[in-house]
Amino acid sequence: MPETRTVITVDGTPLTAHQLELVQSVSVEESLGSPDKASVTVAMDTDNNSAWNSSLDALVAPATPFAVRVSRGGASYEIDARSVSANWNFAPGGLSTLTVEGMDRSVEMDRRDVQRLWQDTTDSTIAQTLFTQYGLAAQVESTPAGMDSATYSPQQSATDWAFLQGLAGRNGFDLHVESIGGVVTGVFKRIDPTAAAQTTIRLGYGELGGRATASVQLLAGQEVHLTRTVPGTTDTDVASDPGTGHAMGPRSLGGATLIRTHAAAGISVLDAQTTATAMAERSAFGASLSTTLTAPDMPLVRARRTITVAGLGPTLDGLWLVKSARHTITAGGHSQALGLIRNALGSGSAGAGGLAALAAGVAL
Repeated sequence: MPETRTVITVDGTPLTAHQLELVQSVSVEESLGSPDKASVTVAMDTDNNSAWNSSLDALVAPATPFAVRVSRGGASYEIDARSVSANWNFAPGGLSTLTVEGMDRSVEMDRRDVQRLWQDTTDSTIAQTLFTQYGLAAQVESTPAGMDSATYSPQQSATDWAFLQGLAGRNGFDLHVESIGGVVTGVFKRIDPTAAAQTTIRLGYGELGGRATASVQLLAGQEVHLTRTVPGTTDTDVASDPGTGHAMGPRSLGGATLIRTHAAAGISVLDAQTTATAMAERSAFGASLSTTLTAPDMPLVRARRTITVAGLGPTLDGLWLVKSARHTITAGGHSQALGLIRNALGSGSAGAGGLAALAAGVAL
């Protein structure tokens, strides 16, 4: 059976074996659309003068580096974090603890508002530039320049991270920071929800067992018809998308709502087709499943990757995208709280013709 191993580094120095014995709990979480987080709780020592101290005292300062690595079997997860909060629990004569929480290095990109005009460039070039400025490696998917790139350039009036979130949203990209092969990397690219699964979890009466809850929005999904005025002209850019481009199974559990929208020029729109596809595919993820793994032979599960679910019947078995994975390690063992999502339209989507389509007008 695989064994979970944990390594904690505080400001560049690994905790000693004795210091690790004082660790009460470790929690790490990665989540689609949110920064990765880490939390470490340690027992504090004291003396007759109430001089409370712990192995995490060095982290009680703004944005101090620490790292947590969790490995199990052949898989591992590592977060290069910056301290963001500290909490003490004093229990004279009992167990007194200090808990330090941290976020990944995206927090460094989210601490200062910037006013900047990005003249005649692409979103991918902006992402590459900003990641480099913060000393991060980069995995950046290319983005189109747009038909009006000579007359329209994005105006930044936000933190670098918030600005990149806007660019990622309009391209249908995921934006996050993670350690890849030991190198802290900024990621700005699409997630493929139909990629090969990282592993299979057999729930229900399967070997991983345990409780699971699932829900489906039966009207999930939008068939988007978008019209956009090209900046500086009277021309229009028109596109549509049914939201079924990344179906995760043959059976449709949702029916697309018809959305007609007109987008004014601005950072929310790159070109009509890119925006329509991003809106439609984002709306299609109306199925969700949650479960907590504790079985001794469970695999280490990572977020932002696909997973195959078995043991829950033909409606729910199959490919899912791991939206969040929270690992909690204590003296009692290792648990993984998973949040999964799925494109509810399916490759056999009923679409606007299968269920009565709902018409609506919205503005970006």
